[in-house]
Amino acid sequence: MVRGKGKPLKRKKKRKPGKPAAGTGRGVPKVSKRARRVAHGFVAASPAATDATDMPLMERSAQGVRLNRWLAEQGVASRRKCDEKIFDGEVSVNGSVIMEPGYRVQDGDDVRLNGTRIQTSRRLYYLFYKPRGVLCTNDPRETRTRLCDLVDPMVPGRVYPVGRLDEDSEGLLLLTNDGDFAQLVAHPRHGVRKTYVCHVSSAINGADVARMKEGIYMDGVKVVPEKIRIVKRMPSATSLEVTLHEGRNREVRRLLARFGYGVKRLKRVRIGNLGLQGIKRGQLRPLAASERDALIAHAEGKTLEELGAPVKRKRSRRAVSTRGTGTRSEGGPRGSGGGARSPRKKSSSRNSGKGPKRGA
Repeated sequence: MVRGKGKPLKRKKKRKPGKPAAGTGRGVPKVSKRARRVAHGFVAASPAATDATDMPLMERSAQGVRLNRWLAEQGVASRRKCDEKIFDGEVSVNGSVIMEPGYRVQDGDDVRLNGTRIQTSRRLYYLFYKPRGVLCTNDPRETRTRLCDLVDPMVPGRVYPVGRLDEDSEGLLLLTNDGDFAQLVAHPRHGVRKTYVCHVSSAINGADVARMKEGIYMDGVKVVPEKIRIVKRMPSATSLEVTLHEGRNREVRRLLARFGYGVKRLKRVRIGNLGLQGIKRGQLRPLAASERDALIAHAEGKTLEELGAPVKRKRSRRAVSTRGTGTRSEGGPRGSGGGARSPRKKSSSRNSGKGPKRGA
């Protein structure tokens, strides 16, 4: 198709039905079958997800768990959808229809949905590197890329994020189906440290950093950062590392905006004792039981011994005798600890392998 003497017009290619256009957001994630098998096998082999009875080392309430929360933790649906199912009379406990979301479920109760018994799901704990441009939501009406679009093909059960990162931020996210664990890590009163690295498109002077350390008021509450330090200073940009113990909405961006600085990029690099080492953007890995227990201990301000978790102790080095008359002290360098190293035995031939010595 030609118009005048100009270049021929290119016809737009028709989009195949069922395939989202580029940039429209949600679509089928590109995950191969082999990648899924590897991810499921990795999860099954993880010490943190080997058994459904592997519960976190937190004390469960003696009064039980709310019914709507229990259903959500088993992966039935979101808590709001579970409320609707309860009000519709679809849920029964021990043979009686329960229409109260606040009903307390005890261990061993027979909970059924439309007559089908709900099996207790195992606890799952993951560390996920969230990319930029991904929303932490499960809203089916959302057309942009959601977190569940990336995560669901790689996990054997329903999980949800512990806390949130906004669409323009990236970095560390914890995923779980354990409500107690999520509450312990996300709630501000437990003070779990969260560290961010932010890039500001302007130079920041030391006076403003000192004022930031004093804190600001957000939503009527004074928020004081635990630590702020300049990682890299350039003529027209600055990289800051900010450590907080609260998880308010867009806290780092609001803190810097109060002093007139706009955040160009923001990445969460650490939650408690967990970091992003060994994981690439868009990937996840299950937490080991030791990592989960250490994070719980950090949140509760206790040691692993107080929680009753097994602690791996380092084996002490034994005193090893040296070639000399003395012995090496425990943990010291070789040859030290009171004994001089014996001289090396001289070879019978000073220049072995080089033929006979001249004049011999």
